[in-house]
Amino acid sequence: MSGLPVQPRRLLLIGSVLVDILLYIERLPVRGGDTIARQRLLTSGGGFNILAGAARLGMSVSYAGRVGDGPMGVQIMADLTSAGIPLLIPQVRGEDTGFTVGLIEANAERTFVTAPGTEAHLSLDNLHSIALQTGDAIYVSGYDLNYPISGAALATWLSELAPGHLLVIDPGPLAADIPSERLARVLARANILSLNAREAALLTGVNDLPEAARLLIPRLAPGGCVVARAGAQGCWLASAILQPCHIPARPTHAVDTTGAGDSHVAALLARLAAGDDLRTAAYAANVAASLAVEHSGPATCPTAQELQEALARLDKSARA
Repeated sequence: MSGLPVQPRRLLLIGSVLVDILLYIERLPVRGGDTIARQRLLTSGGGFNILAGAARLGMSVSYAGRVGDGPMGVQIMADLTSAGIPLLIPQVRGEDTGFTVGLIEANAERTFVTAPGTEAHLSLDNLHSIALQTGDAIYVSGYDLNYPISGAALATWLSELAPGHLLVIDPGPLAADIPSERLARVLARANILSLNAREAALLTGVNDLPEAARLLIPRLAPGGCVVARAGAQGCWLASAILQPCHIPARPTHAVDTTGAGDSHVAALLARLAAGDDLRTAAYAANVAASLAVEHSGPATCPTAQELQEALARLDKSARA
């Protein structure tokens, strides 16, 4: 058992799937300058990375967000259909989905600019139309909490969420911009808070990651846990009954870190759904993220077989 109040069965992503326009460059140009991209990629991103990753790992997934019918929305619908991901909210006519421009440097660091679209206008009516199932792991990003329309609707809807659903929050890089009262309401219902070191520092003012994780526990629902991702160093787990503990990483050479956090969340939930306890699931999530960063693009989470083979190799090496 994971120690969480609900074992997830289906991943239900609420909020944003948008298009990623990724440009691979040597380094960022100086302000006012220019540079030539050595590679480009246009694909669905945002929440799509998590949905596709969890599906590859054998978890049932659905998307509950607004998708437009413009060029970006057409791309999203094609990718959702190709991945077999159901859309639970009717497609919006006369509006387009937003996009993100990402600059990926040779050292795998990435910089983003997001232009929101119809996905940022999620309403209470949209949310009330969603048919929830017992055991749903409901994932919400800080991007959506930050949007004026979606954020206000989500804060109301999530604070009224009935028991039987696992709420997973990832505050994302705009964590400090989420209105404080809105963030407090949502965290008070959250069962899992997954975030990286920068985001943990933004929310606590503390740079020491395990200490930041400990400070975040009282802000969550009773029994909630913090998964503090530390990149190549793995992650830290903390809860009211679990002192911050370090879960090691798998050594890797990163090619593109875009979507690493998404792969981590996807694998964590998929392994919890499969019956892993929290520590075992977190270790598998570390390994999944390490495999994902070895490939270019945002949706590079391994398949269930690829992850299992990597875990088996690591286990064999540890016993040798």
